Amino acid sequence: MTERHQQPDIASDRIVMLGVNGGPVLAPDEAKPALALVVNDAVYLVDCGLDTSRQLLTAGLGFAGIRGIFITHHHLDHTSGLPGLLLHGWTARPPLPAVDIWGPPGAKQKATQLLAGFEDEIALFQAGGGFGDFTAPAGHDVEVPLEGGIVPVMEDDNVRVEATRVFHGPEVADAYAYRFSVKGTGKVVVFSGDTAAHDANLAAIARGCDVLVHETQDNSAIERIAAGLPHPRGEELKKHLFEAHSSVLDLPAVAQGAHAKKLVFSHYTPVAHPPAVWLAMATPAAEAIGYKGEIIAPKALDVIPL
Repeated sequence: MTERHQQPDIASDRIVMLGVNGGPVLAPDEAKPALALVVNDAVYLVDCGLDTSRQLLTAGLGFAGIRGIFITHHHLDHTSGLPGLLLHGWTARPPLPAVDIWGPPGAKQKATQLLAGFEDEIALFQAGGGFGDFTAPAGHDVEVPLEGGIVPVMEDDNVRVEATRVFHGPEVADAYAYRFSVKGTGKVVVFSGDTAAHDANLAAIARGCDVLVHETQDNSAIERIAAGLPHPRGEELKKHLFEAHSSVLDLPAVAQGAHAKKLVFSHYTPVAHPPAVWLAMATPAAEAIGYKGEIIAPKALDVIPL
């Protein structure tokens, strides 16, 4: 069980945990969901929460290496950083290249509408900022059958990306997990997105993976948080959290069922515990079932080597 502190060689293939704080409510010193898979210096973003642009800079990744953005679902904590990424990435030196956005149905339309209302600001810097013409993103709807299955998303010289459908509550029509197969090394990384354990589709796409990055939740805190909200909002929140997310106590069994070699926590809800607290909850559950894989509870900006 590991609380990640030391950073590996920045030249290696790796996962950079840009933001690991789940939910739409902002918290001081916490960054919203965004995960970067770095392969041969190319950056593949999974989700793009509010803080993504600044976290990319703080992590030393910048914008120029971004090859694509993969949205797991359309909750705003996973998408609110997209306009800032596109605008400030365009004005960065070196700039964000022409970028593709993949995601559940609606991603294509979202890409065309992300910067509606910013036309004047873009025009001003095109005319006098020395930044050249703005290049709009290209959006791609990923269609996964309702019954599930694994579908191809994209492929380039570094990775092959596939997606499956996961359950994230009845109100979320389309929520996806992504599997990245790294061509040069054969390593496989799976990002769960937001999903309720135990999900059969996730187990299938994560089968035998080297790293499973999975959302985690402290179910013991839900009643207390819900009690602080007026009725019926507290009951609505409680229902959503219990049925649409994964308890930290279930995750070792999820990883074991998928034969995942390493389990990495992300999207901490409903409270931002220190990493040691998450590990203290997960360790007995892992020992009880005999899961031998490494379990990592990272902070924002921590780096997980492949």
